[in-house]
Amino acid sequence: MKNFNFCAALLLLLVFLSSCGGDALHVDVSDVSVPGFTIKRLDQDLFTMDTSDIQNTTLKLQAKYGSFYPVFFSRIINNGDVRDSAYAFRLKQFIYDRDMRETFETVKKVYPTTDALKEELTGVFRHLLYYFPDKKIPAIVTMISGYNQWIIPVDSTLGIGLEMYLGSDNKFYQMLALPRYKTMFMNKENIVPDATRELLISAFPYNMDKSDFLSEITYMGKILYLTDAMLPDVHDTIKIRYSGEQMDYCRQNEFNIWSYFAAQKLLYTTDQAEIMKFTAEGPFTSALSKESAPRIGYWMGWQIVRQYMKANPKVTIPELMAERDAQKILQKAKYKPSK
Repeated sequence: MKNFNFCAALLLLLVFLSSCGGDALHVDVSDVSVPGFTIKRLDQDLFTMDTSDIQNTTLKLQAKYGSFYPVFFSRIINNGDVRDSAYAFRLKQFIYDRDMRETFETVKKVYPTTDALKEELTGVFRHLLYYFPDKKIPAIVTMISGYNQWIIPVDSTLGIGLEMYLGSDNKFYQMLALPRYKTMFMNKENIVPDATRELLISAFPYNMDKSDFLSEITYMGKILYLTDAMLPDVHDTIKIRYSGEQMDYCRQNEFNIWSYFAAQKLLYTTDQAEIMKFTAEGPFTSALSKESAPRIGYWMGWQIVRQYMKANPKVTIPELMAERDAQKILQKAKYKPSK
């Protein structure tokens, strides 16, 4: 009888776990290797460089960082071409700027090593290779971007601006008058989810067969679901950059939001100005109330894709990412939020 009770309890537990949408994403990736993965620290190399010999030092930087370095100099810190006659002057001006020096000192204190970052990203890459064995793992470069970039993909490199993750109350964010809806997510815990999302957008570019509202939110829903798969233990609020209150708003108003989309006939609009009202960055969704969460269309797309995968358990993640028909995903999801 004891054995029977134990088996019955185990069966109930398995049934419960199988009903949890995210449990299928907890896969064993311990045997997946990520060969040769390192993090290069352009922030350290740049701010400790020998400025008495800019030419040779630059050659070393270009050899180490490849195509990323000229992009960093020209596009990220907006200092012109490395071949310009004013290159040496502008480089020194950047690395000897008082605020940049103080920023570098702060970055050194907050990120004396990148060991923890490497461990977390290794987990992400293991999950990526588990589902997509042929995907190439990007090189990771940390940098000080002059408060210009959080995460930026450049060719096969993913750049991470460490000064954008110094803690939401950092004095430089206040000096720059960055809005609270941005600074509240400029913390250590946000680096890997942000990097994961940007990596996936780069690795899986838009592939929907239409450019209407439903297709755009479904595409981002696929990216966020894939982020679920890469980071199965990370809270939803961090993955989509929501506060707890914003997430509560979405969950409490899911039926009303979906009904609004239907009533306004928004799902099949191709009007980009209209689409942006529900997908643009900001403190809230401009077409709704000031209490709403931002980018609410993307959150809705996420729920559609989650429901699609739950309702169609035989669909694999690679098959999901290859699917181009948003209408098919919606129909097979049987997505009907309740009141």
